[in-house]
Amino acid sequence: MATFVSYGVEFVVRECGGCGVLFAMTAEYDQQRVKDRKGWYCPNGCCRVYTGKSEAERLREELERKQRALDAERGRAIALEQQRDQIAKAHRKMRDRVRNGVCPCCDRTFQNLMAHMRTEHPDFGTATLKILRDAYGLTQSAVANEIGVTSVYVSLHERGKHVPEYARQRIDSWIEQNSEATP
Repeated sequence: MATFVSYGVEFVVRECGGCGVLFAMTAEYDQQRVKDRKGWYCPNGCCRVYTGKSEAERLREELERKQRALDAERGRAIALEQQRDQIAKAHRKMRDRVRNGVCPCCDRTFQNLMAHMRTEHPDFGTATLKILRDAYGLTQSAVANEIGVTSVYVSLHERGKHVPEYARQRIDSWIEQNSEATP
């Protein structure tokens, strides 16, 4: 769209879609027809009307679309926060239960939960670390950092694979320390 100014008035150059003639009209008149969608005529008498959406309408619709997307994202964020809080609450509850000597498998209380797990739930023998880790809501990396070994050793221990003696001793010590019932 070409524009020019003559005698202090801005003009817009248009081409008629019907007859193809080039003509100029004031920018103010052009903007009014864009806004109100009223008809106007080219110099040869062809009736013209702006169709489609104005820039303001397009921007308004885009703003509404982005507002709906933002509202949806806020809703998802709230739902995820609630889910996170529920999981954290469940982890805290399980951690307290395990610290108090309650078996995560049979919901009974024991003075030495670790001994109970080894005798009554031998299938959890190597998974005891995972049970405690899950109960405390810790990742393998977090446990490894706390113990002072690499997360690879924690993973291997959970799967019942061979780990170096020093790592096994540290992991077993951590398990014993975190599974003992508090008085």
